[in-house]
Amino acid sequence: MKISCGIDFGTSNSAIAAVCPGQEPRLVKSPEGKVTMPTAVFYPAAKELTPCFGMSAVQAYVNAERGRFMRSMKRVLGTPLMGSLTEVNGRNLQFEEILAAFIGYLTSLAEREFGAEIAQVVMGRPVHFRDGDPAGDRQAEKELRQVAEAVGFKEIEFQFEPIAAAYAHEIKLRQEKLACVIDIGGGTSDFTVIRLSPGRQQESDRRNDILGSSGIRIGGNDFDKDLALQSFMPELGYGSFYASRSSSSQQLTVPAGIYHDLAEWSKINSLYTYKTLKLVRGLKLQAEEPDKIARLEEVLEQECGHSLLGAVEAGKIAAGQQEEVCKRLEFIGDKPAIRILRREFEKAIEKNVGKISAAMGESLKQAGIKAGDIELVILTGGSTEIPAVQKSLCAFFPGAGVSQDDKLSSVGLGLAYDSMRRFG
Repeated sequence: MKISCGIDFGTSNSAIAAVCPGQEPRLVKSPEGKVTMPTAVFYPAAKELTPCFGMSAVQAYVNAERGRFMRSMKRVLGTPLMGSLTEVNGRNLQFEEILAAFIGYLTSLAEREFGAEIAQVVMGRPVHFRDGDPAGDRQAEKELRQVAEAVGFKEIEFQFEPIAAAYAHEIKLRQEKLACVIDIGGGTSDFTVIRLSPGRQQESDRRNDILGSSGIRIGGNDFDKDLALQSFMPELGYGSFYASRSSSSQQLTVPAGIYHDLAEWSKINSLYTYKTLKLVRGLKLQAEEPDKIARLEEVLEQECGHSLLGAVEAGKIAAGQQEEVCKRLEFIGDKPAIRILRREFEKAIEKNVGKISAAMGESLKQAGIKAGDIELVILTGGSTEIPAVQKSLCAFFPGAGVSQDDKLSSVGLGLAYDSMRRFG
């Protein structure tokens, strides 16, 4: 039995859908019964380096098991990090090996459910892996292809993620629509103007229906960083002062770089070094607010930076539903309480939301149409749940209908539909 699949390898969450000849594609569920899983890997502190994935990886980290936790690995594609080695429990691993382990696990779930080996795949990709860097963008796709080859796929194709989302929604239409697909995930925001029609669903070549496509490397992780720096990091000393060693009367600002790296999922592990800890301990001795620097020191010593960003992410989601949220950081000794006001959160992300709206206009420019020509707006990706983001996007197309079904899984399903067209 010849089976093809589509893999949505996302920054925050991933999904896989597969299809047998003559059948409809279906999403493969995780062991927890979900059609998506966190893009996360945890290597327990053991010689065999047998990792766990998805929610199991998150739980292992939350339960304070010893080992190495990684999240948002997609962001290393097309960067110098991809070609470097990273230490995992005393062993040096290539990032390609780590990404292949995760995607291989997704594939094994599908092969187990369908009872056959899967050799054909359509991999989802953002419109731009790297903003304003065509060479880096090509390199990122090349690296993702190498990962898919390492997993064992024999035939590998790529499709833009927003186009895949459009295919998943197209099956519900009864008449032709001019649509704009807005896909805001953890790492990127992509926009595609596409002509959708029930009569075109089985056509193998849909290039003439894609009128414009653009994207920007801003997503939910960037909103996490905005909120972290605005509400959380000040309680760890961000923006505070310390006395200069040459002059006790001279005030200096605590270096911001540590906090910026701590606010990015993909950079947290790079802070767990003796050099960084030595710097922080020195700052604590000269700090005007040593208790706050002590919290930063504890986060680094206990390697609980991912727990910190997990609290930030939970606060971001809660702020989309409530006007005021309080998050207590239970993993820090004095358990500081962080107060988040929705209006302050929206102010923190305002700049990045504006960049997303500006980038969206580029897809309309490519298509040679006006916003008023769009009949259907398709929202996909978890970050479109944020009220300020959704309001900004929908205001762009005041006369269009809005589809918000299956925001987290439509890309994976659409990629599987695309695999039917490509591989027959």
